[in-house]
Amino acid sequence: MLNATIVKRIDIAKGLAIFCVKPDEGLAGFIPGQYATLGLFGTAPRPEHFPVEKTSPTPDKIVKRPYSIASSAHNKEYIEFYIAILPEGELTSRLELVKENDRVFMAPKMKGTFTLEHVPEKTNLIMISTGTGIAPYLSMLRTPGILDNYNRISLIQGVRYQTDLAYKDELKTISNKYGLTYETIVSRPESNWNGQKGYVQDLIKKEVVKADPSQDHVLLCGNPAMIKDVSDLLETLGFKEHSKKSPGNIHIEKYW
Repeated sequence: MLNATIVKRIDIAKGLAIFCVKPDEGLAGFIPGQYATLGLFGTAPRPEHFPVEKTSPTPDKIVKRPYSIASSAHNKEYIEFYIAILPEGELTSRLELVKENDRVFMAPKMKGTFTLEHVPEKTNLIMISTGTGIAPYLSMLRTPGILDNYNRISLIQGVRYQTDLAYKDELKTISNKYGLTYETIVSRPESNWNGQKGYVQDLIKKEVVKADPSQDHVLLCGNPAMIKDVSDLLETLGFKEHSKKSPGNIHIEKYW
């Protein structure tokens, strides 16, 4: 059953879009950093130029996938998602054709543990993202009060192309207002890009963003290859991955 409506869609760049979804039954509460599950029936159309699916989904069943929430926990109008459209993606290839006022499925309960509940207050936060991995940080930064709990917050946003820097202007505004350190880095820049070039780990290696295991907690969200590389680098500096059984100061959310 499709139980929610797309109230807004913003295309950021080719293959990147913001979807704002309003459930019929109203918005459930959630903790910034959590995710919600979206879905469409297998019969939903796909663009004709996308690759033919090797295995077609069952027509009368809903194809479901989890996506991190980008909106504030205080926003009662809709839930915002920042999604990469993959031509071979079982759900996202169908989301490509979804327009405003179209119907989708959204699970009523938000889930996930990539929150700040396990990060001690009065420490420093270093939030590192690639691609659409910026979404959970947006939810945290947009939710009033969260910034007040930590001494210093740094955000690194890594993308392939500068056109992929969604939310850049908003994050600059937050940076100016709250003293957030905001760094962007582009791995495949065009000739007119004057900012940092390379990968997010380069900013740590160059100490553009300094990481101190005695007072910093690092959050990693995005490409699993990035997460492994940055985790390995941080471990050489004395950081440790967090788990329930063994608390640490590296917190991870893999995006695929």
